[in-house]
Amino acid sequence: MTIEFFTGDGVTTDYSRTLTKEQRKHALELMTKHFCELLERACVDNLYWMGSKIDLADLAHEVYLTEKLIDRDGCPLSFAEISKRIFAALHMPMPANLYSLAYNARMRKGCRQMSMFNRYCWLLYFKKAGKPLNTMIERRGN
Repeated sequence: MTIEFFTGDGVTTDYSRTLTKEQRKHALELMTKHFCELLERACVDNLYWMGSKIDLADLAHEVYLTEKLIDRDGCPLSFAEISKRIFAALHMPMPANLYSLAYNARMRKGCRQMSMFNRYCWLLYFKKAGKPLNTMIERRGN
């Protein structure tokens, strides 16, 4: 799935760049909120991540950059801690090279795969999905 648009000047741009600053901020807040909901209910509801490890690492990194997840002392959680929790909660094996995986996710460009945030925005605003991350998880068992 390619989520790029022709801007008219001979350059294509990703979907999130076509949104206003307020829309991107709102999407990031919703993504962080939904991420936290997944952390809370994943073990109880037996949720599984259906996307790739690189997508989950990209998602965890986006949430880490918001600094909204905090520990008992009021300090933002580290990227490694956030990743450890979400990978375990969604039954994905933790990659050995987490930081390089996140870096590669941030650097991917082109028509093959867009960033997790870009796809989230596309699902949220273009496809009108209430909780876009639900398209990437599956409930198994009870």
